[in-house]
Parts: sequence; C-alpha cells; structure tokens
Amino acid sequence: MENNQVKLLASLAKKIHSERNDRTKIVATLKSAKIITKNENFTGHYSNLKKIVAVSK
Repeated sequence: MENNQVKLLASLAKKIHSERNDRTKIVATLKSAKIITKNENFTGHYSNLKKIVAVSK
C-alpha cells in the first residue's frame, strides 16, 4: 500500500472516530440493515449480538 493511501486511511479513521453519532441515527441505520426490528430487538440472524451490545434507551 502506498504511503499516501495509508495517510488517507488513517485520517479517515480519525474523522469517523471523532464524529458523534446520535442514537436515532444509529437505530435508523440498524433498522435499514435489518439488524434490529422496529421494536429495537435484534433479528434472528443477529440475536447473538445482544450478548455484547449494551442498549440504553
């Protein structure tokens, strides 16, 4: 990988990490990906995620 590509990826990772995501945006993303239901429960394929995800409502 080129040195310039590494720098770009590192700066992108820093930008993503520094952005504040609000709960509604995250829930909407998970719903659109069909990871959670409209009642905010994990779907069947992702039910194991509830073991590691802390949910605050």
